[in-house]
Amino acid sequence: MSSVAEKEINNFMSGTLSNTRILVLFGVLGAAMLIGASIKDPNLKICFYLSFMLIVIGLINLNLAVTFYIKLRNEKGIEGPRGERGDKGPKGFPGRCELNLDASCEIKNCRPKITDRLIKQCPHYGETVSKREVDRTTEENKMLSKYNQWIDEISKQCGTQQDEDAFFQKVFDDTSKYCLV
Repeated sequence: MSSVAEKEINNFMSGTLSNTRILVLFGVLGAAMLIGASIKDPNLKICFYLSFMLIVIGLINLNLAVTFYIKLRNEKGIEGPRGERGDKGPKGFPGRCELNLDASCEIKNCRPKITDRLIKQCPHYGETVSKREVDRTTEENKMLSKYNQWIDEISKQCGTQQDEDAFFQKVFDDTSKYCLV
């Protein structure tokens, strides 16, 4: 309920601020006309109006900059390319899986680990994944579909495994089995 009230208040305030800006603009223009009409020298009058026009353009520019900043400051930008993978962390405690005392040992975050390994070992997969979806060809989309099916199958096996290094070594032992190009 409070979000509806906040939206109504924001709409009211933005409308009020917009109306106030218009009134201030007309007030400043009226004052400038009165001041400009009281100037007798034509050269000084031209200088006054040109200077006033520069000030108005500067204020409009400042107003637009602040307005766009307020509207766009919380918008998410375009996602960039994936960064380099960091160093491998330290070994865990022997006999336990990530301090899991329930002894239900399985490989955690299996899908991202498989994807990272594919990006490292299959250059064509890495290039295709890094492309935007609209830039991929039909063949690349079919290839990604096959990779995703394969990743799904391997991810299902992760729940029954305990030794992560041995599991991934077994899965990725022959490049010709999983690199489609």
